[in-house]
Amino acid sequence: MHQKLMVNPVSNRTCSMTVVRMDSSVQYGPFKTVLRFLYTGQLDENEKGLMRVAQIAEILEVFDLRMMVENITNKEAFMNQEITKAFHVRKANRIKECLSKSTFSDVTFKLDDGSINAHKPLLICSCEWMAAMFGGSFVESANNEVVLPNVSKSSMQSVLDYLYTKQLSCTSDMDPLELIALANRICLPRLVALTEQHAVQELTKAAMNAVDIDQEVLTYLEIAQFHNAHQLAAWCLHHICTNYNSVCSKFRKDIKSKSAAKFGNFFHHLENQEYFERHRWPPVWYLKEEDHYQRVKKEREKEDNVLNKHRSKRKWCFWSSSSAAFA
Repeated sequence: MHQKLMVNPVSNRTCSMTVVRMDSSVQYGPFKTVLRFLYTGQLDENEKGLMRVAQIAEILEVFDLRMMVENITNKEAFMNQEITKAFHVRKANRIKECLSKSTFSDVTFKLDDGSINAHKPLLICSCEWMAAMFGGSFVESANNEVVLPNVSKSSMQSVLDYLYTKQLSCTSDMDPLELIALANRICLPRLVALTEQHAVQELTKAAMNAVDIDQEVLTYLEIAQFHNAHQLAAWCLHHICTNYNSVCSKFRKDIKSKSAAKFGNFFHHLENQEYFERHRWPPVWYLKEEDHYQRVKKEREKEDNVLNKHRSKRKWCFWSSSSAAFA
């Protein structure tokens, strides 16, 4: 194993790369199969040279691969699905450990409140935005430091965790709105969706614990609409419309300010106020009907009171006349 200047196939730049010379007994095809397994955790049942693959797996102590070859040989390939699942779990844990310990890192992100080390190959294969930045003609492709203004360390950490494991890591210092903005900025719609789901769960939990979330929902709505978080925006609109009287009584100015903006294509260019008026509860027609009902009810109650008084007087007069006749 030694260092050698070679052309990077991604960036087409000459750089120092680690070269590992294998023993002549290790053939190209079977070794490529081993590498494919280490990247994907999968093994084709029809792969040629499975015994040589098993030998290389034994040498490299890739025991999962050796077991999968054995299952295929014994016509029990269906058992490999569980091995693949367990492999991906261990792989995600190892990758997160490399991220936390900066093992083999080759790039540093300079952020507003610190820096984080990362690995260009993993970023390039996980994110098109990163691939364009590190694999194209941008300055970052030749530098080991990337400055990202207006990005906090906690949000970038969540982005890297997602790119490495395809899962959302929820920490106590994570700001969902800031993470949504960053994920939308670097074109990660699935991360935006996962963060939306987390935000809705947290808001729902707070509401169930009798916490007033109206002000927070109004803030979330504005950020969600601006950064294409359509699911979160829809939930916020539903909450506002469901609790319209309560929200409007406390934050009338905020409601009016939200009404000045438009949703874009999400609600077919309907203005916020128009949406509120269509979907608010109770709706305007219900309030009018209720008001009419209450007025009619009061009038009827007045009429009934007058009628009851009149009836009671007639009854007293009749009783008095009868008493006098008997006397």
